[in-house]
Amino acid sequence: MHAVRNVRLCTKDCLCLFVCPTGATDTETGQIDASKCIDGCRLCVDACPSHAISLVPEEFPPQQEKTNAVKAALLALSKSKTTQAQIADGIAGKTDNPVLKQFAAALGKSNGLMAEDLLREAGYMLPQSEGVRGLIRSWLESPPTDDFPRATAETLLELLGTKATNNKEKKMATTLDNLMEAFAGESQANRKYLAYSKQAEKEGKFNAAKLFKAASDAETLHALKHFEVAGKVSGTAENLKDAVAGETHEYKDMYPDFVKLAMEEGSKAAQKSFEFAMKAEEVHARLYQEALDSLDDSEEVFYYLCPVCGNIEKSVPEKCSICGVPGAKFIKY
Repeated sequence: MHAVRNVRLCTKDCLCLFVCPTGATDTETGQIDASKCIDGCRLCVDACPSHAISLVPEEFPPQQEKTNAVKAALLALSKSKTTQAQIADGIAGKTDNPVLKQFAAALGKSNGLMAEDLLREAGYMLPQSEGVRGLIRSWLESPPTDDFPRATAETLLELLGTKATNNKEKKMATTLDNLMEAFAGESQANRKYLAYSKQAEKEGKFNAAKLFKAASDAETLHALKHFEVAGKVSGTAENLKDAVAGETHEYKDMYPDFVKLAMEEGSKAAQKSFEFAMKAEEVHARLYQEALDSLDDSEEVFYYLCPVCGNIEKSVPEKCSICGVPGAKFIKY
């Protein structure tokens, strides 16, 4: 373990400079030099009158996993607290009433602290957590400001990605884990390239469209082989049961949380996309169960797919019961 200094709490009493046997506390940046710090020494920690110094472990244990519902609730509450903090800070900055200014400043600080705690609990507790890495990646893709320090963010992301904790996790991964990770990656690449192909067709870039389509089919081959080698393909009855469970989880547990968060954030397009999928997954679960119940029936059944929302019917409807698309546009299987 090595010592770290919270510069916001530091009162510049500087007792840490006199008690440190290695000079680790004497730096130009205000941060303690971990390379000089003696493991577990804590002389500076005990000497600091402002409690600005503490010990941190070299490796943090993984943060406890939370369900999507809990994460969504924490993020929504954090957003609310952040808004309240901004409102309070605005009042404190504009009012001439000293009592109101003091109260608003305290309220802003309180809500800000609560927002920080909620964000940490939602998955940003540890610096090497996937939540933090994902946040930095999202900033690199869409910088929050024009002067965003991209080079610093890239360096930080590289450092977080090479921590000992992450190396341990990689070493502990099994071939089965790798097969399933590869399956997920190839599956996403297939859908991504297919979307790119359709866009290229719209733009009249047919050579690029054909390349994207060929690549999407290639990724499908890879994904199917990984999934098969991983031993995830069973008999049809077991596969149907697995499909029922997967679709049921999506429309009962996953999508309701997604819809709720999209509504709270005012993202109408995402909300509609989630709602279409949620309703279609419920239909899929029912159809899979029907297929399982009648698995030995020999009578041929045809299915009709809505090209907009993914709804599936056993006969051509007048219009889609989910999105209203005319039944004439349904695709027969």
